[in-house]
Amino acid sequence: MTDERDDTNAVRGSDVLRAILSVAGLSIGLGVTMLFAYSVLVVFGYEGTSFLSLPIVLALESVAILGGIYFALVRTGRLTWRDLGWVPVAPGWLVVAGLTSLAIYAAAIALVTLARTILGDAGFGVTPPLMEVFPRSLLGFIGSFVFGAITVPIAEEFLFRGLLFRWLRNRWGFAAGAFVSALVFALAHPPASGSAPLIFLIGLALAYFYERSGSLWPSMVLHGVNNAVGIAFIYLTIWVA
Repeated sequence: MTDERDDTNAVRGSDVLRAILSVAGLSIGLGVTMLFAYSVLVVFGYEGTSFLSLPIVLALESVAILGGIYFALVRTGRLTWRDLGWVPVAPGWLVVAGLTSLAIYAAAIALVTLARTILGDAGFGVTPPLMEVFPRSLLGFIGSFVFGAITVPIAEEFLFRGLLFRWLRNRWGFAAGAFVSALVFALAHPPASGSAPLIFLIGLALAYFYERSGSLWPSMVLHGVNNAVGIAFIYLTIWVA
């Protein structure tokens, strides 16, 4: 990967700050709009809760992140999507990234199973509260999969690897940049979405693939496969239980 510290298009701290503020502003605006629309529907007799379900939240997250980056950096001409990592890469990278995600999941399941065998179920009740936000319909599954396993991974990789990790790596080197960006990545996810240590380790893997390949595509694939497997497990539990 080209050393961005010598690149005129290197990510700056001001770029990260502008993007975060833009994403936050869009998130608030979209959230308020969604709640207002929901209130209007309730006034006219709507009694469902699917309007506030997870697929819609994931869609809004994707729009907020990609829109925030676009308005803060791309539209202004400061950086392009290519500068942020949207660069084609050899298919082998994508295959390895997908297999790595499956390997991480298999290792996590093995460790959780071992821990449950030793400690019992205490401290492992993550799935039930998480399942409550997933619509139990086929349409809900499709929406959760499309937004959770495709659009959100793309958006989050631009934010956490394309911007945050690159800026940190340019300042402190790969090891520190990967560590701090993975830590922020883990803290940004709610506890119910999985184990924080596992998300942190995945964040390290995502930074490694971006650093080695010079493209965000392998990281997006790894991230997407991870989310896809998690969503599949959750819906399997919902429909079988």
